[in-house]
Parts: sequence; structure tokens; C-alpha cells
Amino acid sequence: MAMIQSSPVSPPAPIELTPELTRKRRSQFEIIRDRFLRNKAALVGLIVLTLMVLAAIFAPLIDPHDPNAYNIALQTAPPSAQFPLGNDDLGRDELARLLYGARTSLLIGVTSMLVMLVVGVTFGAAAGFFGGWVDAVLMRITDAFLAIPYLIWLFTVGAIFSDGSVKSIVILIAVFSWANAARIVRGEFLALKEREFLLAARTLGASDLRLIFRHILPNAIGPITVIATLYVGFNIISESILSFFGFGLQPPTSSWGTMLNNSDAYITSDPLLVWAPGIAILITVLCVNLIGDGLRDALDPYMTER
Repeated sequence: MAMIQSSPVSPPAPIELTPELTRKRRSQFEIIRDRFLRNKAALVGLIVLTLMVLAAIFAPLIDPHDPNAYNIALQTAPPSAQFPLGNDDLGRDELARLLYGARTSLLIGVTSMLVMLVVGVTFGAAAGFFGGWVDAVLMRITDAFLAIPYLIWLFTVGAIFSDGSVKSIVILIAVFSWANAARIVRGEFLALKEREFLLAARTLGASDLRLIFRHILPNAIGPITVIATLYVGFNIISESILSFFGFGLQPPTSSWGTMLNNSDAYITSDPLLVWAPGIAILITVLCVNLIGDGLRDALDPYMTER
């Protein structure tokens, strides 16, 4: 009987390596970074804000004059080569005060944001994760802080308890600005705590603290980062309002708010004294908001790569 010989099977043709196949898979951080860098407005805001921070840090190198040195002979002097922004009503260098005031305003904005974030995330995480009576009690406390307008809290408590120091202003702003952050974090925890990955971790015996800090909080970091960024600008405005109305920082501490408070009487005779700190606040807050918008888009999990 003749054997039927089968023809040998030819090997499959090699797959052509296209650029799509050879492209290295990017990490989550690289995807977020690329999304942020594609946002031109956010990138410009980051660059401008970085320059302002560097100018505040290296203020003595940019302007060696003492921001608190009085010079009666230079009262409300116009801009000159020695004093590019002129002098205020006490003869102090306006540029030096602007640079050193940036240190104070940025310090208050960032520090009060960090304190506010600790309080807000703690309240929101506990309320959203545990629910029940814990949620009811913590949210009623949060509602109490939200019921009274923010500025009324600041003016009333600031007039009674604030001693005009940076520390007291940071605590004052943080204590009355955490409630919105707590509600946002609570909403994120409520949405995440019933997800499948969390139920699986609970089944494997993960403790409540591990569920909060290892599983839920990292997944809620996007909204928290956006809140933190936007509250820096919000807190700078709050400090400026407090200082402008006399409830904030007290001399000799210089900030953009105290500069506005000291120069409001010269808005017609020497408008640069008002415009310089006002524009500094405007640019800083605008840059912070642009960065916050860019981070919100970059951290959005539903954004498709382009």
C-alpha cells in the first residue's frame, strides 16, 4: 500500500514590525505627563509660576535693597534705574517689597493648602468609607462650616483671634476652607468603595486602613491633586482680602495683600503702588488655575490618547 506523503507545512511568514508594534508601552506617569505637556495654556502657566517662585527665592540677588528700609526723601518717588518700580509712601523700594511679599503670599497659599488638605481628606475619607453614623456626624459638621459665608468666618474669627502672624493666617484660612475638599473626597470614596477591586481586596483580608491608603486613596489622587492646585490660588486671594481689610498680616511682614492695603489711598496719585501687587496676584492665581485645569485633563481616566 502506497504511503501518502504529506507536503511539509511551511512556517508562517514573519510578522512585519510596524512602528505601532515596536513602540514601547508607556507608563501611567508618562501618559499623564504627555497629556499635561500637550496643554499649552497649562504649560505656560507652569513656566510663569516657576519664574515667579524663583524670583521670590532669589529676591536678594534681583533687588538687594531692604524691603522695610524707610527713606523719607524718596516718598512716592517715581520709577528710576535704582528703583524700577519706584517707592511707596514711606520711601521703601516697591520692587523689593513685591519680591519679598511673593515669598509670604506663596508660603501662605501653599502651607494653608496642605493643612486644609489634611483636614479635608481625613473628614471626607472617613465619611465616605465608613458611612452610617460616622458619615452623618462628619457631614453635618461640614455643612455647618459651609452654611456661613467663608469671608464672614475669616473676618469675624480673624478680628478676634488672629495676631497678624503668618502662622495664625495659615491656620485661619485652612480651618475655614477644608469643607469643600471634604465633600469632594467623600464623593470619590463613595464611588470607589463598591468597585470590584476593593471587594476582592476585602475578601483577601485587607484591613480598613489598607483599603483606604493602599487602594482607594491612590485612585482618588487625581481630584485631590486638582483641588490642591486650585486652592493655592484661592488661599492667596483669601490672604490678600484679609490683609487689605486690615485683618491679616501686620507690619513689618510684607505680602501682596498688605501692599494693597498700604497703597489704596494712592490709586490716583501713584497707581503703580496698587497695580504692581494687584497684577502679581492676578498672574499667580491665573497660572495656578491654568495648571489645575491642565492637571484635571491629564488625570482624567476617560481621556483618550491623541
